[in-house]
Amino acid sequence: MPTIKKTAKRPWMPDRVPFARRAHENRDFYVSSTWRKARKHYLSAHPFCEECLRVGRHTPATVVDHIKPINQGGAPLDESNFQSLCSTCHNKKSGSESWK
Repeated sequence: MPTIKKTAKRPWMPDRVPFARRAHENRDFYVSSTWRKARKHYLSAHPFCEECLRVGRHTPATVVDHIKPINQGGAPLDESNFQSLCSTCHNKKSGSESWK
């Protein structure tokens, strides 16, 4: 049985775009020096995951998350809209938001 070469162009299939290059509406904000400085400052002031602290665990935070997402009208640089999270808690929160 013949096989199709892997390098063959299949016009019915969309071109694959690597995940890192997929554009979303907030990309420019998240790569800006303003956001990186705000994130670094907030993580230094809040080094533990706020969700884990609520249940008594002391997990180092690696992500600064917007409580109300920017896409839904949250303030991008307002520290009252920030929370420090570990990657596990951030993935849970982001996953639940994507289904809304």
